[in-house]
Amino acid sequence: MVPTDMSTAKIGQLAATAGSLLLNEPDYGLQDTLQRAGYSVAGERQVRQLFFDRLGIPQSGLYLPPYEHVFRKRELIDGIWHFPPARYDGALAVEQVYRVLGFQRDEVSVSPLFSGANIPGDHLGLMLVFTGLALQGIAADDDGNMALRAAINSFIQEHLGEWVDVFCESLPLSDTNGYLGALADAVKEASDLLKKWCTDNMRVGLPTAYANAH
Repeated sequence: MVPTDMSTAKIGQLAATAGSLLLNEPDYGLQDTLQRAGYSVAGERQVRQLFFDRLGIPQSGLYLPPYEHVFRKRELIDGIWHFPPARYDGALAVEQVYRVLGFQRDEVSVSPLFSGANIPGDHLGLMLVFTGLALQGIAADDDGNMALRAAINSFIQEHLGEWVDVFCESLPLSDTNGYLGALADAVKEASDLLKKWCTDNMRVGLPTAYANAH
């Protein structure tokens, strides 16, 4: 259930944290943290390998692409999902937003698997970190920064929609370890909170010029 009274800053923090979990292999303290949260996660080495196989290595046989432009083009053939290869230029629209709003993706901590200029910017983890940091910036601005608020509202609606729900449903499939289920829950919660933030923004009413800008 999505909380009804969570602050913009807190939503931003949770979104950035969920994004970071998608971008970095779990450290050796994560197992204890997840167990305290009620998840049954076994084997630190297995958890790290599962992260690489599921999110980082297309040839693993378990790979689920975390890139929007890849995941949106999925095809179900004979009960098996098939995905096209990622394109280094497949996220130009997202990367344009990053440039316009001053998001420095090379300053985000990521696994070596996701580093480098040829990694598409529409990695779900990057987009969650971006929106999370933006919401924290909005919350810290006494004037509310309506232009940034409208831009992020549009970004969430355009890039963090239905495909994220399907991604979260698919992520823990066939996982007997428990880690991917915990990760999917964190990402789904962040996604739901961001969507609610958008709904609340439209309810209070953005200035017409901003609301219709995209």
